Amino acid sequence: MSTYSINDLVSDLEGITAVYTDEREILSRAAPLVRRVMEDQSWVKPAFYDCGEDQGFGITVLHEGEDHKLLVEAIAWLPGRGVLPHDHQTWGIVVGIDGIETNVNWLRNDDGSKIGFADLTAAHELRVGPGDVAVFMPDDIHSVRNDSDKTTLSLHIYGKSLSQIDRSEFDPEAKVVRSCPKREKTAAA
Repeated sequence: MSTYSINDLVSDLEGITAVYTDEREILSRAAPLVRRVMEDQSWVKPAFYDCGEDQGFGITVLHEGEDHKLLVEAIAWLPGRGVLPHDHQTWGIVVGIDGIETNVNWLRNDDGSKIGFADLTAAHELRVGPGDVAVFMPDDIHSVRNDSDKTTLSLHIYGKSLSQIDRSEFDPEAKVVRSCPKREKTAAA
């Protein structure tokens, strides 16, 4: 049996997104492929675990389409760290590689009409471990944290490059919404 590589995954995802535009259809067709790439993790490198202490996590870009329409990243989370609630403004898939990350899905209670204000409620918590897949629609809001005492690793696939999108980050305690900060990334060697 041949290995299904990240390059195979990217090629298949490009084929799916060339044919389908409906995000739910794309996610339903892509999720099994993401599970398949997890069957042989020989593509996972020790460098994928490198994290910036200031940021609390590390991002290794495995693929970014020239047209910015497909992004594949390995993200490592330091123990006890994470990110505030945020949106992606594109479809997304996360699959656990090593350790367990906690994703919290949030509901927005306000209508978004007041600039800089957002009232969120935590709706559902999902623990993503090795081989577990979580999918996100463009307007979904979620936060991520690593509650463990070791660095965790997950694979993230997005329909568009996040650096090319005006995304939002939310502070539920302060009831604030602002532009999502640009994250530090490393290209895979």
